[in-house]
Amino acid sequence: MHKNLYEKYADTVEFAEIRINPKLLLLLTFIGVILSILVSFIIPFIDFTISILAILLIVDIGLGLPFYLKDKKIAEIESELPDVLHHIAITIKTGGTIETALKEASRVDYGPITPGLKKMLLQINEGKTFEEAFTNFSLESNSKLLEKAAIIIVAARKAGGGLLETLTSMAEDFRALYRLQRERESKTFLQFLFILVAGVFIAPFVFGIVKSVLQILVQVGGESTTSTNTIVAKFNTLFKVYLILQAALASIGAFQVREGKISRAITFIPIAAIISYGIYLVVATQFIALLGA
Repeated sequence: MHKNLYEKYADTVEFAEIRINPKLLLLLTFIGVILSILVSFIIPFIDFTISILAILLIVDIGLGLPFYLKDKKIAEIESELPDVLHHIAITIKTGGTIETALKEASRVDYGPITPGLKKMLLQINEGKTFEEAFTNFSLESNSKLLEKAAIIIVAARKAGGGLLETLTSMAEDFRALYRLQRERESKTFLQFLFILVAGVFIAPFVFGIVKSVLQILVQVGGESTTSTNTIVAKFNTLFKVYLILQAALASIGAFQVREGKISRAITFIPIAAIISYGIYLVVATQFIALLGA
């Protein structure tokens, strides 16, 4: 059964363990966006680019944060999964049943997997089979890796043999996969850092100097009229909008290179935009002060 956008969002908020009603969170996000837009129109001296930053931040908290927390929780599940499988395999190897292995594993802190193991045991005690409980747990975890593991383990158990070997092999394979992911992050760190530094730190620094030089040239040339001031103001606004867009694209590109997931950049886009905006404002004002203009 396909879920609509709101149902997916509500499931994400619940999975991320955010203690706010999804409808209320959406309503607060919508109200925050509307207020940011109204403030930019009602109060004329507030730069509309500040409203853009405020909207990005509000939308990110209301919509982006739940999905970020969901991805983070899934990553924690997948990082702990090899140890859980290994623990279950060792318990079975010493003569225990799969139910005993689950009970033993549930007594150890394996992060977000532990509550799932306890829920599996509860369902088994209520009459569900191991296959049904494990399948439900894998689906509720939102982890594709755990879903694949559940399919293989259930199939091996139904086949009547090879469960121990299957668990051991999967634990080793998942550890190898996790190591590959960590190696990718370490090998792409320089590229990740270069994109962020260039897009979020260096670009606003350069544009701040350009804006300052432009203003100094207007003042030195004796052409500081309403018309020239308007042109400088337009360039100032254009630079700000460009830098916000630049920071967003730099964040997306950096996280795509580092983790292969654009979704992980969503939460950091407003932060990068605010940092870029702040650097531009500081350089654009302090550079003139430094020169005594």
